[in-house]
Amino acid sequence: MSPRSTLTRRALAALAAVTLAAAGIGAAAPALAAPNHTTVVKAVPSTATPDIKNGTVNAIYDAGTKIIAAGDFTTVRNRGTEVDITRNYLLAFDKATGTVDTAFAPTVDSEVSAVIAGPTAGTVFIGGKFNTVNGITRRKVALLNVSTGAVVTSFATPAFNGAVKDLALAGSRLLVGGIFTTAGNTTPRGGLASLNATTGAVDSYLTTTLTENHNYDGVSGASAGVGASKLALSPNGQVLVVIGNFKKADGVLHDQIVRLDLGATAATIAAWNTTRYTPRCAWWAFDSYMRDIAYAPDSSYFVVVSTGAPNAGTLCDAAARWETAATGTDVQPTWVDYTGGDTFLSVDISEQAVYVGGHSRWLNNSFGGDSPGPGAVGRASIAALDPSNGLPLSWNPGRHPRGIGASEMLVTASGLWVGSDTAFIGNFQYRRERIAFFPLTGGNAPHPTTTATLPGNVYRAGVPVPTNVLYRVNAGGSTVAATDNGPDWAGDDGGSPSPYHNTDSSTAGYGTVPTVDATVPAGTPVALFSSERWDPGSAPEMSWQFPVTAGTEVEVRLYLANRYGGTASPGSRVFNVALEGTTVLANLDLSASVGHDVGTMRSFTVVSDGSVDLDFGHVVENPLINGIEIVKTGPPPAGNADDVQVRSYDGATTVGATSTVANPDATAWSTARGGFWVGGTLFYGMNGALWRRTFNGTTFGTPTLVDPYHDAYWDTVDTDSGQTYAGSTVNFYAEIPNVTAMFYTAGRMYYTLSGSNELYWRWFTPDSGVVGADRFTVAGVGGMADAGGLFLSGTTLYKVNRSTGDLSSTAWAGGLPTGSFTVRSGPTLDGTDWRAKVVFVAP
Repeated sequence: MSPRSTLTRRALAALAAVTLAAAGIGAAAPALAAPNHTTVVKAVPSTATPDIKNGTVNAIYDAGTKIIAAGDFTTVRNRGTEVDITRNYLLAFDKATGTVDTAFAPTVDSEVSAVIAGPTAGTVFIGGKFNTVNGITRRKVALLNVSTGAVVTSFATPAFNGAVKDLALAGSRLLVGGIFTTAGNTTPRGGLASLNATTGAVDSYLTTTLTENHNYDGVSGASAGVGASKLALSPNGQVLVVIGNFKKADGVLHDQIVRLDLGATAATIAAWNTTRYTPRCAWWAFDSYMRDIAYAPDSSYFVVVSTGAPNAGTLCDAAARWETAATGTDVQPTWVDYTGGDTFLSVDISEQAVYVGGHSRWLNNSFGGDSPGPGAVGRASIAALDPSNGLPLSWNPGRHPRGIGASEMLVTASGLWVGSDTAFIGNFQYRRERIAFFPLTGGNAPHPTTTATLPGNVYRAGVPVPTNVLYRVNAGGSTVAATDNGPDWAGDDGGSPSPYHNTDSSTAGYGTVPTVDATVPAGTPVALFSSERWDPGSAPEMSWQFPVTAGTEVEVRLYLANRYGGTASPGSRVFNVALEGTTVLANLDLSASVGHDVGTMRSFTVVSDGSVDLDFGHVVENPLINGIEIVKTGPPPAGNADDVQVRSYDGATTVGATSTVANPDATAWSTARGGFWVGGTLFYGMNGALWRRTFNGTTFGTPTLVDPYHDAYWDTVDTDSGQTYAGSTVNFYAEIPNVTAMFYTAGRMYYTLSGSNELYWRWFTPDSGVVGADRFTVAGVGGMADAGGLFLSGTTLYKVNRSTGDLSSTAWAGGLPTGSFTVRSGPTLDGTDWRAKVVFVAP
């Protein structure tokens, strides 16, 4: 593990002892525990830190009552004083007051890169470029007394012939990573080694050899020392992940990253590999672009951060989450967050957040190249990411000027330490020179991500205006949105044919019809005449059957247009139409009666006998139909398109009575475009944006525009590179006018779009309201063109048909529906209409 997490996450002692003993490593060191954070840290830094006047802080260690900081600095001052105190590369200060420790003042002759707990209480390991400590030869690794800074002489390390970059204490062994080829004059080791943590003697537990430059090919590319730059030890002591400048581990391709299983007698290369770090990023400037790695407190995943270049599909300038349980030769990250061209330098993880540092200007910036692309969120140098999806949480203290960047992140039980090369937190707001502490006390918990389930209440906001329309079908085409606040025209294309006609007919599509005659009702979408269903043969003839309650008087409207150029002449296309067994259109010749390329409508009134039946018959050429509408006669019932209604539902067949939920601010729910409830908040699309408001099942809170892409404090601050920290509204907002349904689960927002059969998703965090810049399509899922509402309850996905009002369900597993939809309820099944602009489950 990196220095930060190795020392501060002390797991339960008994558990660690069992784990390490079982691995044959022993349990000499304190167990590593989770920080047990229930909130994100406070955004205002503590004043209990000294002012480090130069250089950079590379590593931070929490030694209980004191903090030890390491780097390439030489001078420090107590806060509020002008007195320089010499501290070359290593210093300690009181954690409660920030006062520099006068007793701990070791003399180190060069840069220190790592500080971690020693094998016994009151000791600390350091690693770096140094060769002497307090005048005693200690080439690259030393063990010090925390109280005095004295060298613990009983620990005598081998002479590493190159810099030590990182250390990890695994039971009774010290794991060492760096740019070296020998650990002692006679012991070859290629970037990795293990030592007895008490004596310093080299052993044969970790002998994996790292070789070859990542970028430099012998002719071109930046060239640097080959080896390990960072180590991440899982808190359970079972896995070590190594990053750095190498292409191979023990001769096998493991480009810049290798995962090791810590067994009883040896560390061995795990059955884990990825090609995602193989591409070269800014190869002329960086050999390795890996910068830091940290493990989650529960050992379930780790996060790698990098530098490099704007992403272009790589993992350059990115933070990426990797699952511990994954295996394979081409493992893929769970999520990736891109800066759009800025470096990440550091990462550490609590239960609530993945904290990242560097010199970023924006995050969620997949489409930016040194500029804010769609979805970019301003985050000056430091940020907290949602662990489930990598999106920025609301926490945003920032750090400007950015300098080279925030080089160190350390999560402890009491908060977050940040090491850097500059003097301020905020925009010149809080002077915290090169080290700052954000306490856990006073921090806020991220927004809950709990969702409601069934049995429970289903809410419908923006219910359809009460209508007498029973059916609308766009024959031969996709779903067409209504333009009169009535139900949409159901699709009937080749991929999703209408269930109301027989087989053996075909579809055809055309451009926009040039004209429609006066028989077509106002408000009818002209798109109806852009497609047709036609019958190529007379055995059997095309027929349609619509279930309608017996005794109901209905008007049947048939929308017709002759569009096929080969039948433009009168007499070239003639057919019959029968309704309920009676011919109502005999020898219909559209070209002769209304003209070619003219939309028309014919209507007939009948009383249903339980099914309204239409039959088409050949005369000359082939019968056709463009649209069918079935409407009950008489005045429609009264109602309001902005109403919000609720009904109980058991998830199967039992539907409760409908009641109205108060809409005191007269929200125009009829203009909403999908939504979902998560953790007490209703998120919904409206007016080309996402909105949020609290909802407890009875009362709506005040609506608020979701705009995390702009921040009043940071939007006007110049980044010192020609822009401000202002972000850019996510491209999802341009899709909102066409959204027909949304739901949220597991850090993702799923949605459907008008005219599309696909199910889409983006990452989404309810804490900040950030929507992921990248849109993904759920592979292999179709039949979503009719979706007018989606909600998930456990392992069941429910879909509202926006044309019929039916509610259907299917199984849900692995982030996708796994079967066909089965109708559970609907107007023709139990008299229940489920249509609305926003359909969601809530308390």
